[in-house]
Amino acid sequence: TLNSLVKQNGAMSEEEATKYVLQIADALDYIHKQQMNHLDVKPGNVLLNNKGEAVLIDFGLSKCYDADGEQTSSTPVGISVGYAPLEQSRVGGVGTFSPATDIYSLGATFYKLVTGQTPPEASEVLDEGLPDMPNSISEKVQHAITQAMEARKKKRPQSIAEFLALLNIAFDDIKHVQEEFT
Repeated sequence: TLNSLVKQNGAMSEEEATKYVLQIADALDYIHKQQMNHLDVKPGNVLLNNKGEAVLIDFGLSKCYDADGEQTSSTPVGISVGYAPLEQSRVGGVGTFSPATDIYSLGATFYKLVTGQTPPEASEVLDEGLPDMPNSISEKVQHAITQAMEARKKKRPQSIAEFLALLNIAFDDIKHVQEEFT
């Protein structure tokens, strides 16, 4: 998993972390188009295949939604500390479809990859903001992480395309950008 890779080697370079985040973002965009939220995106739920590509796993907490965005599955709500946004801990907080919930977790995963540290709980992010990140991380990546981990759901990117725009990557260019990082 990406988690064991970070445990073994410490924080990743920005380039390596971005490559994995783009691959996870691609998977999330696909499931979001199916009206589904993963709801447990974290480095421990991302395996590396034999080509070194990130594969999002563990859909045990995922929820499906109808065309109106209303929940159609009855899976339990779980919370991975540091990776789950505030709305995931509220009753009914994930009852309607919102890619922003998974985007929070994607930003938290990015944070872990580039800092080597588990992100603070969402309530702490709300009260105190994110801790300073190392100066070696570009302002663009720091901004993308900070925006994705915004405690207020409405202030986060509302789609994977909006998240990618923070990195100055158009969704259509995602495959090309991933190839540059490999």
